[in-house]
Amino acid sequence: MLDVLAGHAARVRAADPLAGGQDRLPKPGLGEQLVEVPGAVGLASMDRSGLDTLNATWGPLVVHRLHARVGGPDPEAALGALLDAWTAAPRREPGPLAVLWPSRDTAAVRALAVRGFAPTVTVAARPRRLPAGQATDPRVRPATADDLDGIARLYEALVAYDAQFGWVTPRPSTPARIREHLTGTLPRSWAWVAEHDGAVTGVVIVDPPPRSRWIASMVTRMPAAYLGVMYADPAVRGRGVGAALAAAAHARLDAWGVATTLLHHAVANPLSGPFWARQGYRPVHTQWVRQGRPSAR
Repeated sequence: MLDVLAGHAARVRAADPLAGGQDRLPKPGLGEQLVEVPGAVGLASMDRSGLDTLNATWGPLVVHRLHARVGGPDPEAALGALLDAWTAAPRREPGPLAVLWPSRDTAAVRALAVRGFAPTVTVAARPRRLPAGQATDPRVRPATADDLDGIARLYEALVAYDAQFGWVTPRPSTPARIREHLTGTLPRSWAWVAEHDGAVTGVVIVDPPPRSRWIASMVTRMPAAYLGVMYADPAVRGRGVGAALAAAAHARLDAWGVATTLLHHAVANPLSGPFWARQGYRPVHTQWVRQGRPSAR
């Protein structure tokens, strides 16, 4: 297994030095198991979200995951054999199958595509730029507690838009969970809103490095921050609102010395990919998913 891990880490490092967390496998926890085939090893696990939680909005209730590491001279064949072994195993609960893979390590991804896996979500990263900071737009200001209603409205609109791409699911509890989340998050985050005629028309929320440790291992350049929410009202799109919000966030991030900023976006989202690329982000990891037996969403 050590040879596989070393070969995997070396190949990924050559393809993308920014992609982190590839030199080892997580330790198996309760209900998790190692899957091994010649040239590949993976950790199989299952994520379960309670129906009344915010996590249940941002993904299916049950997701079966494989943390895969592939070495050797034929990564595609090795990953294919690992996927075959994993998908053949019985599962007590139905749900989609998900594999997070370094985006620029393309040597093995055909094994995913020919087995019915499709890219759904990208983890994108923006390295720090120098000189730090940019002039912020006068329509953009720091968010305050008085903006909670407007931000919650935009957050719900973000969820509804992302739901079109199949991974996000609005729940009856989603509005309440969003407000709870924002109430606890806004005082500890870096957040800005855009205004037009006194109404909140856009928002960006960034978790600073101390609150982004859960995702920081996905990159090799620290400290890392996480941009968790970004949305502009459709009525003001095309007027530079999104770019102004991003500029305000990036000015703070760069001045603070954040080396890498991370975010998630749906691969199929026709707005996110082009927008974030213009802001300096590019894919680092991609989640590939195959729908299993139908499950409650």
